[in-house]
Order: sequence, then C-alpha cells, then structure tokens
Amino acid sequence: MTSKEIGPLNHRAIEPLKEAVARAAILTLAALLLLGSANCSAPGHGLPLTVLSNDLEPLRTEFNQDAGKVRLLLLVDPT
Repeated sequence: MTSKEIGPLNHRAIEPLKEAVARAAILTLAALLLLGSANCSAPGHGLPLTVLSNDLEPLRTEFNQDAGKVRLLLLVDPT
C-alpha cells in the first residue's frame, strides 16, 4: 500500500481526534486565563509572620483565644 491509499482513511479517522484535542486545548487555555486574572491576593496581605522559638506557649495561647473562628496554622521548613 502506498501513502496515497492510506491517506484518506487516516484523515477521516484522525479528524475527530484533532477536533477533540483542539477543544480541550481551548478549554484549558480559557481556564488558565480565568484563574490567572482572578484576584489572588490574600485578605491578610501585609500581616507579619512570626518566627517561633522552641517555646510554643505563645502560639498555643493565641490559637486558643480564637476558638470558634477559622484558624490557619502554616509551618514552613527552610530546606
């Protein structure tokens, strides 16, 4: 068989796949644009970070004072 004999059959079989890939690419691009244009700044922007020592009692006290509120505790390791 020559490539001319396989060509039309191949084209008909691949065309729906190409359309599906194009649709998926467009949807992905649209989602990325929407997410990228969303306001991603945190409401507490500018709040200071506290570096903790080995004594965690100040953290425990402040954490317990906010009982009933939504709290977020972020532990960061420099390595």
